Amino acid sequence: MENARLLDERLRRIISEVGARAGTEIKKNLLSDLTMCFRNELEENTERETVRLLTLLKKAVEKI
Repeated sequence: MENARLLDERLRRIISEVGARAGTEIKKNLLSDLTMCFRNELEENTERETVRLLTLLKKAVEKI
């Protein structure tokens, strides 16, 4: 009976540890994906703003 209780406690600790590690790996993957999405959006926005600025600059030069 004592062995069964000890085994049960040990299994619970192992399951908890595995779950925590898996959760950490999932968080790392999600964070990596989120970082990539932010980076892509930032690059696209930077390109759009650069094109807009250059277009405005071109129009200003043409007026001069």
